[in-house]
Amino acid sequence: MRNTLVLTVLASDRTGLVEVLAQRIAAAGGNWEESRMARLAGQFAGILLVTCEAERSDQVAAAVRALSSSGLQVTVRASPEAATGAAGTRFKLALTGGLG
Repeated sequence: MRNTLVLTVLASDRTGLVEVLAQRIAAAGGNWEESRMARLAGQFAGILLVTCEAERSDQVAAAVRALSSSGLQVTVRASPEAATGAAGTRFKLALTGGLG
């Protein structure tokens, strides 16, 4: 089963932040699925959606939290939607067409 983690990241903006974060996530067995990032008043702010195998969730969280020693403030939360298995809304669509 795959878990979904939501990460928030804050740090003084500098070259290579995203690369370091991506390397840590990948090395711990996580997949960076989606993100929103901004530079505000010289600060880097990001929110990321990361997926991983359930048994690797703690490893991914520990890997990114360890970046605090290099000035990144990282918060990790498990997504409640992933825990319940809700992955959106399903629709059944039937189309009828004709030439004429």
